[in-house]
Amino acid sequence: MGKVLSNNERILFCEQMGMIFKSGISAAEGIMIMKEDAGEEESSLRELYGEIQSNLEETGIFYDALEETGAFPDYMIQMTRIGEQTGNLDEVMEGLAAYYEREENMVQDIKNAVTYPLLMLGMMVVIFLVMIVKVLPVFAQVYEQLGGQMTGMAAVLLRAGAGIRQYYGWILLVIALLAAGGIWLFGTAKGKDCFRNMAGRFFGTRQIMTRMQTARFASGMSMALRSGMDYDGAFQMVESLLSADQSVKRKLDSCREKVEDGESFSAAAVQAGLLTGLYGRMLYIAERTGDTDGALKKIALQADSEVTARIQNFISVLEPTLVAVLSVLVGSILLSVMVPLMGILSSIG
Repeated sequence: MGKVLSNNERILFCEQMGMIFKSGISAAEGIMIMKEDAGEEESSLRELYGEIQSNLEETGIFYDALEETGAFPDYMIQMTRIGEQTGNLDEVMEGLAAYYEREENMVQDIKNAVTYPLLMLGMMVVIFLVMIVKVLPVFAQVYEQLGGQMTGMAAVLLRAGAGIRQYYGWILLVIALLAAGGIWLFGTAKGKDCFRNMAGRFFGTRQIMTRMQTARFASGMSMALRSGMDYDGAFQMVESLLSADQSVKRKLDSCREKVEDGESFSAAAVQAGLLTGLYGRMLYIAERTGDTDGALKKIALQADSEVTARIQNFISVLEPTLVAVLSVLVGSILLSVMVPLMGILSSIG
């Protein structure tokens, strides 16, 4: 099986398997039911379920059957292995469905945050190019007919427009390369990791990425601890989730070292920069009451909500800013042309 499942497909698979395990149906029977229910338009899923069913018949081990397909991420395989060994497969599957649902919501929030500003920027570029390539030459002809010529910024923009018309082939090539870069950035796993690293360095998006890291850390730790893992195993699992982000990996290593040195998990997470003081206090109280995994789940949900709110705030500020920049840009071009033209017309009159 060459295809890797998307987040939505993982959510559906985990939700269905969670219901199957909770009802007492075996993995082999459940996969057979899912294969029969898959429609003709879902041929790839039918093929996947068939491969899982075949692997189950050979080994009888659910996590091994999933791993053999190559369609599931390592984190999901390891969590399934732990759930199968501890007899908590139904809870693990439900937890994985919730985890990937939060991941998908984050991805959609990021897409929404990026798509609109990019469309606005594209519109600004198009309007600017039309102004300097099509509109300004018309005004230049008017100036020539009146015995004058453009000066200042208008003249500079007019020459820029002439250059664009002369080298439009190269410009189209650059635009095509930028489009290809955008597709790579948002359409591939490495590109998404690169985007997250870049977004974490900008002032406007740094806090958003920090909250996303908090949500993923808390969600992963909650799942691992609930399945019966100790802290060392949980850290290893979460590290596989966040390995692409080197700054988070360093924080995880620091937190792990502090826990190994005898520090409480809540204090270590705060000192390492993985959790803020408020979340740290929530986790500290939960540690004392024996509900660490429940508190981490609540922290993940709250951090998700903060990410959504911060993205919406970011867009609400960025939208009028881009509109204002576009208005100033177009207005400046028109003023640079119209003011001298009005002077020429008044002198003729």
